[in-house]
Amino acid sequence: MLPASAKRTQELRSLMSRNPVTIDRQATLDDALARMESYGFRHLPVVECNRVLGMLSDRDLRLATGLLWAEHRLRNRHGRKLPGPERVLEVMRHPVHYRGVRATALQAAQDMLRLGIGAIPVIQGGCLVGIVTETDLLRAFVKQCRETHNEAPARSHMHAPLPTIDCAASIEEALEALDLGIGHLCVLEDGALSGIVSERDLRVGLARASQRDLCAQSEGRRVLDPVRVHEVLTTRVITAAPETPLSTAAARMLDHKIGALPILDGERPLGILTQRDLLLCFVAAAGERAEQP
Repeated sequence: MLPASAKRTQELRSLMSRNPVTIDRQATLDDALARMESYGFRHLPVVECNRVLGMLSDRDLRLATGLLWAEHRLRNRHGRKLPGPERVLEVMRHPVHYRGVRATALQAAQDMLRLGIGAIPVIQGGCLVGIVTETDLLRAFVKQCRETHNEAPARSHMHAPLPTIDCAASIEEALEALDLGIGHLCVLEDGALSGIVSERDLRVGLARASQRDLCAQSEGRRVLDPVRVHEVLTTRVITAAPETPLSTAAARMLDHKIGALPILDGERPLGILTQRDLLLCFVAAAGERAEQP
């Protein structure tokens, strides 16, 4: 018989991070970059008088700035100003999807999967009291697996075959090959796994290439060489075996702060498991438990 705690999903008030770090809509994008870098966060609620006006994500920032400081992205080497957003209000997402403190982890996970977002502000009485992120839900998934003794293997939920790209491909080619439902490509060099690249890596590379091109154009130059995948990949690849339990795979992602695990049988690549796959598992299992008497 399952323990009572395993038969229900947590309410957000017990799962959320309280008193989240926020930012003002008039703050500069440099302020936002510094705040995310300082705290290690990827989402910042944009607030005024503790009311949520918008959400700023790492994705919004990297598309707008390439994660470059203003002095590098808004000025060329001669000091001439270049076009581009400067303040949070220009790139934040609004209106904001939020939940109340009595909403459940299951509802939050369903929202994230449906809307393609990674964080949800938690509101009480119209005011911001917390935030719940994909990382919080992964921790809840690990707890759920251990309580229910769910040891389903990684191979049962991985994407196969492994999505790959050659290290010499351009980042534009990699983005075209990318399945947004997976968000990662394993990088091959001479047929062997040499790294992994995420949509985040590719978007940062593309934004920086665009800034490079703007600088060149403002100086009357042309840049002909595209940015290649090998310039933006991560070479230290964290992997899992086909029989690795999903709870272990999720814990590994949390420990290493990564969004996907290539699944290898020895050195033979079989597929890839992502945070989204684990959220889908969490929703399925939590939904089944909610239907139990």
